[in-house]
This record gives sequence, structure tokens and C-alpha cells, in this order.
Amino acid sequence: MKFAYAPPGGSTSSGGGSTPAGGGTMGLIIWLLVLFLMFYFLLILPQRKKEKDFRRMISSLKRGDKIVTVGGIVGKVIDIRKDTVKIKVANTTELEVTKRSIASVLAPRSVEKEKEKEKEENKEDKKES
Repeated sequence: MKFAYAPPGGSTSSGGGSTPAGGGTMGLIIWLLVLFLMFYFLLILPQRKKEKDFRRMISSLKRGDKIVTVGGIVGKVIDIRKDTVKIKVANTTELEVTKRSIASVLAPRSVEKEKEKEKEENKEDKKES
């Protein structure tokens, strides 16, 4: 099986002349730069911001805060150590979780608002019955 070879772009010279696409290297460098900038602004920058917010949340953690873990466990902070946090989940249940497993800190106001909404919904349900 034989293959025929034709030079690209209609070039008929067989000598070592100039390249058919002038400035090809510069175009490649520009495209690589554009791709790097896209990755930076779409992936790297948001991830840095998220890590910075997480570090700020963990450093501002204090006793008595209500937290939610990555697994969905809601508890109240009772002790803070170097890498772990001890939380109280129920009356007699205490768990020790790593700081990296904390998903968010519930603001006291949001917890109160949720309780008020539940009470209002319960009142409306009782009125309808």
C-alpha cells in the first residue's frame, strides 16, 4: 500500500524556503496566553476566594456557634482544638469533627428566623384545619 504525499497549502517548492504560514509561532503563543488567562479567571481565582472565605469562617468560629458539617450534621460548638472541633448534637451526644469537615456556620438570626417561619406555618395549618 503506497501513499502519495502532497505538501500543505499548495506549496510547490521543494527547497528550504520560508514557511507557508508566517507568524505561526506568535499566534500559538497568543492562544496559549488566552487559554491560561481563561483558566486563571474561571478556575483558579474563584477557588482561591473560596479557600480564603473558608479560612476566615474557621478562624472566626467560637464556642456556642451552630455549625453544619459536610455530612449534614447540625451541632453546637463546645470545644475548639488545633485541627478538630467538638460539637454537641443532642442532649448527651458529642462528636469530634475536623475543621475541614465544617460546611457552614449558621447565623443565630437565621436559626431564629427558621423557627419563627415554622411556628407561623404551624399556626396557618391549625387555622386551615
